Amino acid sequence: MHNDRSQAPQLLGEQFSDYRVDLQQRPDGGLLLRLRDHENRRLLTTWAIPASEWRDPTRLNNFIERIRRDLLTAEGRPLQEDEVDCFRKRIELQTFNPGQGRHRQRKIVVAGERLRALAAHA
Repeated sequence: MHNDRSQAPQLLGEQFSDYRVDLQQRPDGGLLLRLRDHENRRLLTTWAIPASEWRDPTRLNNFIERIRRDLLTAEGRPLQEDEVDCFRKRIELQTFNPGQGRHRQRKIVVAGERLRALAAHA
């Protein structure tokens, strides 16, 4: 299934109906998403959505889940029962550069003993 330009904005508007959704087309074909409170007083988040992501239904759904998770985290309130799944679901991250076919190694940094000691004294 291939999204056209009208499906992604409509879906984003439906998924974030609690917010004021502002979408702008980017020169590279992507979209710029801004979410504000309904009074339009506060900008809550801004996201750039690459064209390859908003045109693919699975990737668009993963994108929506990431935003939902970030918004819930930013609010800092206790989770409701229907919101818990956002944090349990594993969302695959892109680990390769499309078109090049090469995988990038993800670096995982674990604080060493010296760094933990410095943090404990700070």
